[in-house]
Amino acid sequence: MLLTTCAACAAPLAHDAPRCVRCKTRYCNSTCQHDHWRRGHKQICKRIHRGGNAEQYHADNKYKEAVVEAVEACADDTKGQKCYICLEAVHPRTGEGLVRGCACGDRDGVSSPELGVAHVSCLAAQAKILREEAEENNLDITAKQARWNQWHTCSLCEQQYHGVVRCALGWACWKTYLGQPEDDWARGAAMGQLGSGLFNVKEYEDALSVQEAELSM
Repeated sequence: MLLTTCAACAAPLAHDAPRCVRCKTRYCNSTCQHDHWRRGHKQICKRIHRGGNAEQYHADNKYKEAVVEAVEACADDTKGQKCYICLEAVHPRTGEGLVRGCACGDRDGVSSPELGVAHVSCLAAQAKILREEAEENNLDITAKQARWNQWHTCSLCEQQYHGVVRCALGWACWKTYLGQPEDDWARGAAMGQLGSGLFNVKEYEDALSVQEAELSM
């Protein structure tokens, strides 16, 4: 979920809720903030700040958790295979395993058992690059939308990712664009991707929280 609740008591937050000066963790009031500091925030505040402050730190951690879950869920389907993007079984930078969450493995006449198998990091990097190229080349809105769709749709079988893979990509998208201004199109669209990802794994309360935050923008 997004950081829309108090870190100390989980109460809903007002738009002008107080924040930790260093790491921007949010609280419903100063009492909760002081209590949270005494209960352990003091020990991790610097680490959160170094990780990009509260929202980024939270999204990065949730993304890592989602990738682990997706890799474990896809282990049988991807055993002995390689990523079709980087051509490695284990991601050279992150060390993560493989996933397949589209329709590639279900198609008749599939020419390679590795079709559709990839690392979540590779899928996310590919989607990010395509979006950046669209912006740099000032493509029209239809072309930009087609590039953006790589965040949720396989470029090979042209079917949407589903389940835990869709959720992991939702977190990947959100952590990539959450630092953009609130009126930036990509930030709002990334929030929508996260909401859809959470819905795909039946995290309905968190999905609702994200969608409400998106609408409030």
